[in-house]
Amino acid sequence: MEDLVYLSAGLVSSALILLRAARLRGSGGYSSTVAGLVLGGLRPFEPSGRVYMVRLGRYLPSFEGVWECVRVGVGGWGVVYRCGLGGHVYAVKVPVGYEALIEVDRDFGTGSEVGYERMMRRIREEAEVIKRLEHRNIVRLIDYSAIAPLLVYEFAREGSVEYQLSSGWEPGLRDVLVLAIHVGEGLRYIHSRGLVHGDVKPGNILLSGGVAKVGDFSTLTRVIQTISKSSRGSTPGWRAPEQVYSDIMRRSVKEGYENRIDVYQLGNVILYLLTGETVDGYYRVNEELARRRVGRIRDRRLRELVWEMLELEPSRRPAMDEVTRRLAEMIGV
Repeated sequence: MEDLVYLSAGLVSSALILLRAARLRGSGGYSSTVAGLVLGGLRPFEPSGRVYMVRLGRYLPSFEGVWECVRVGVGGWGVVYRCGLGGHVYAVKVPVGYEALIEVDRDFGTGSEVGYERMMRRIREEAEVIKRLEHRNIVRLIDYSAIAPLLVYEFAREGSVEYQLSSGWEPGLRDVLVLAIHVGEGLRYIHSRGLVHGDVKPGNILLSGGVAKVGDFSTLTRVIQTISKSSRGSTPGWRAPEQVYSDIMRRSVKEGYENRIDVYQLGNVILYLLTGETVDGYYRVNEELARRRVGRIRDRRLRELVWEMLELEPSRRPAMDEVTRRLAEMIGV
């Protein structure tokens, strides 16, 4: 009998998505032949601004002492801080509206929102799943609070792909291939464990030491969005068709192709890095538009692969194993 894994992916009106893990499993290992590939031309990410002196130990027993925290930025649902103490540096994330956890020197206490305790229980459950993931191309979840919506991740020294692009980084074809291989390997790993990311985009791809890492799993962040003052669903511009059209999602779930969402979104990332455009799932039904945008990729083999990754029907897209293999062939490893 198939193993059944339930994840609160929130991909169709925040509904639970049934993942048939036995059908989604693959090798999941990181290929030693591409382990040495790194990205060049990246600038260090050095946040500046007001420094908050924070006693993180009040929320996280293993983080005693007074930490120096600087706000890094605000994403779709959360606020990120760079927190350091004695040579240790981490990224600390809290929901929008909960900045007082870091910026006000007082105990947080008990949340007043309806269902707060239930939400915290779900965060702990989802965070424990993500914390067990160990892969070179996955942003590691270091710890999480049991009493407050606060997550601690490894700190990405070069920020996100979005940050690098806004800072003038112009990736060439080889850079795009290396980045796509890194992201593909990370996604291949989580797919082998019956998980789906669901929100692959430049802002959720972090860079550290020239290595791209996938962060902000939708299975966890969508739980936290229930109390965030800045919640969102799937990101427009990067969505797969099944994240827009419920009939495609129903077929995808029934046939066991849920993880092809990530394949579509990675295809959009590649397309964006090379052309500055994406094919949002809402517009994928427009065949002419999709072909015109993908046709702007000059390299024939990569153009053909991206077209397959952006297929309207999830079952017609290649698995992530095949994607990473073909990308590696293009780069000659």
